[in-house]
Parts: sequence; structure tokens; C-alpha cells
Amino acid sequence: MKYISVLTGKISMFILEKFGRGSSMPGAIARKLDRNIINKFELPKTIIAVTGSSGKTSTAYMIYHVLKENGYKVASNIKGSNLLDGTISLLLKNSTLSLKSKVDVLVLEVDERYTKQIFDHVEPTHIVLSNITRDQPPRHGDYKKVYNVIKSAIPKNACLIINGDDPISTTLSLDHEGQKIYYGMTKNKDSYEGLVSNCLDMVYCPKCNHRLEFDYVEYSNVGKYKCSNCEFERPKLDYEITAFKKDGVLINDKTLIKTNYQMLYFNYNVLAAYALLSEIKVAEKKIIEPLNNIELLNQRFEVIDYKGRKIEIMNGKCENAISFNQAINHIRNKQGKKTIIFGFEYISKRYSYKDVSWLYDIDFEFISNVDKFICVGPFASDIASRIYITDINKEDIIMVKNVEDTAKVLDQTEGNIYAILNMGTEKPFIKGLGDINEN
Repeated sequence: MKYISVLTGKISMFILEKFGRGSSMPGAIARKLDRNIINKFELPKTIIAVTGSSGKTSTAYMIYHVLKENGYKVASNIKGSNLLDGTISLLLKNSTLSLKSKVDVLVLEVDERYTKQIFDHVEPTHIVLSNITRDQPPRHGDYKKVYNVIKSAIPKNACLIINGDDPISTTLSLDHEGQKIYYGMTKNKDSYEGLVSNCLDMVYCPKCNHRLEFDYVEYSNVGKYKCSNCEFERPKLDYEITAFKKDGVLINDKTLIKTNYQMLYFNYNVLAAYALLSEIKVAEKKIIEPLNNIELLNQRFEVIDYKGRKIEIMNGKCENAISFNQAINHIRNKQGKKTIIFGFEYISKRYSYKDVSWLYDIDFEFISNVDKFICVGPFASDIASRIYITDINKEDIIMVKNVEDTAKVLDQTEGNIYAILNMGTEKPFIKGLGDINEN
């Protein structure tokens, strides 16, 4: 039965790839024929798992890219499913008919709710944990549900590479028996002085329940923290962005990584990838060169010229206020009048629910000097309802149902333009602009 399931899976993969489809279907077919197929693969020596509420795809891609550029035999699911069947498909593709691995390193992006399901069969040697935040409320409920799943899934001997600025992720690592590596960043011009966000998950100490004190906050409740009553605090960072340069970020006061992206979350992802690659003993020079000015698979930040005005397009993730809050954090200190475009054409491609409660966790209140706030897409009225309770004048709020029609109202606005959209919505938005110049 093993060989029948493997052969059938590989044949289906070959056929589906011809049509550009089927990232998880071959795995589903193989598992249907042999429910224990995932336990029969010979696994490579190094298995890197990247999980968390956000930043998984970018971080996993950077790790994969650096290893690939340096001649490692590496496989990753960065273009496909991050659930169980997608993992089986990845293993099928990179194994022989006798299920021997063809690669030396496996880089897995793993959906945070499926860590237990996957790690029980494919045990990672290294786990990169980006953050744990409130995300997809109808699916996850409270962040503690995700926290408990990840905590129960982590193998005791795995090396954890953890965002030390996130008190929730740090809490998860406290009792871990294996190696723990922490990364984070120093205070910078975009840091907040305290807890001011609408989207706060951990305010009280997980050990003694006293209120946490923050020297500064990067976003939400991620920053430099300590308990006022016990020893719980941000751990000593092994890898830290110690300075922000014009052309990139400086790690541990010595290593400059050049970046094309100004978004804070991207810098966290770069740092996580750098930390992981350093821990598996990739030479520093061999890390830096492939990371410098890397182009991501999913473009999250783009700058274009439109009729003499600059448009910065920032793509976020719906159902996750953190993603959009980092876009707002990017623009809040920008000088001059601002035209803000905010919208999305869908909430989720995976689920049918239309929950928009997460809009009220987004820190729209931090945006200043707004000339016009343009709400776009089929949920424009929901967005406008949220903006109405800020200090932005109601007369300056415009609704545009069709994203491609946004350009029709831009001539009524002033200042630089900041378009905060979800992935995919930027395409009809740019199409509606007509001829533009990309920077």
C-alpha cells in the first residue's frame, strides 16, 4: 500500500503541476490511500519550522533563499499549503519512490493551529516563532488557544528561535528544555512610549499577574518589558537590531543587512532569518549577500509615482489588526498632508465568514494630518463606520465600492498617498491608476 500511495501521489503531483495547481492535493490523495504515509518518510537531518501569527511566509522564504543560494539541497513549502496535506506533498516531491529524502534541509512554514498535527510526525530540529497575537477571531478565538497548541507541539529538544520582544512568545519558552535563542530590536524613531494600542493581548505578567511595565513598544504589546513585581522580563537578546540605517538595519552593532522595505515587521523577519541561519552555522558573509535587497514572493511594500505624487502601497493580512497596525505605524510620523486609502476585496479566501470586528483593533486614531480617508472595496461602509469614531472629519471620509475606481477621487485629495490594502487588492487598485511609474 505504501508504494501505491507514493506512486499515485507522485503521478497526481506531475499532472496537477502541469496545470499550475495542486500544492496539497497530492498529499491528500496519498494520505487517503495510506493514512500513516507521513510516518514512513526518511526525513533530512535538519528540519526548520517557521510558525506564528504573522511573518511566516516571508521569514521561511528568506531562510530557503539563503540556503538555496549557498548550494544546500533544500526544500520548502513557501509556495504551497502550510497544513498537513501540503507537508505530505512537499515530502513526496522531495523523496524517492522508497521515501528516501533527496534534500539535506527542510524549511516548513507551518500554520500555527496545525503545529501539533505536523510536529508529531515531522519533528523539527529548529523552530522560528515570530509572534503570537490576536488573529482571525472567528477561527482562533482568544490568542491563548493558539498559544496552547504551539506549546503542546514543541519537541523538548528543538532549538527555539523566539521573538524576545513578544512577551507571549517568551512565556511559551520559559519551561522549554532545549536551546533558546532570542531576537528583538532596540528603541527607534517609530517606537511608542507605552501601551497605547487598541490591540493588546498581554498586559499582565504571566507569572504573578502584576501589570507589565514597558520601556518602549514597537507595536501592540511587543517591545521591552518587565514585571513590576517579579523577575519576568524581556530576556537578554542574542540577536538584536541595534540601529536603523538609511539603507538597512544593523544587527548586534556589526552586521548591516540592506533592505528595500521600510516596514517594521519586515525587519523582524529579516532578523529572525538571520538568527536561524547563524545558529545552523551558515557563514555570515553567505547570509548577508543573499539577504541584501531580497525581493519577496508576495510584495508587501511598493512605491509608485502617480501624477507627480508618491503612492506607498502596504499590503496587510485581513483578520489580523497587527498587520495593518504596522502599516499605520509606518505612516504616523510622516510629515505633511496625507491621503489614506484603506480597503480589501475579501476577508478570507479560506473561510466564508464575514467578521469585521478586528477593524476596531486597528489603531486608526494614530494617523495625523489626514486630508482624505478613502474607504475602498465591498466593505467600504464597514470601514467608514470604524473611521467615523476617530477624530477624522466625517466630511473627509470617502467611500469607493469598486477598488478600480479609486483614481477617480484622488484628484480631490492632497499630499502623499498611503494605500493600506490586503494582498491581491493592490492589483485592481494599480490597474485603475492607468499608466504609472514604479520605483
